[in-house]
Amino acid sequence: MASQARDAIDSHLTILDPEQDESLLGEAGFSDVSLFYAGFAFRGWVSYAG
Repeated sequence: MASQARDAIDSHLTILDPEQDESLLGEAGFSDVSLFYAGFAFRGWVSYAG
């Protein structure tokens, strides 16, 4: 089951480096981007709309 779950995530979820996530948020107009959570392949960000 774990192998199937990993394969499902790999085929549906694009995982970016934290730097790429932060850059994309900045390009989208958000400022003061800050990482507040990181667990496994998931990250949570806080930022302000410009």
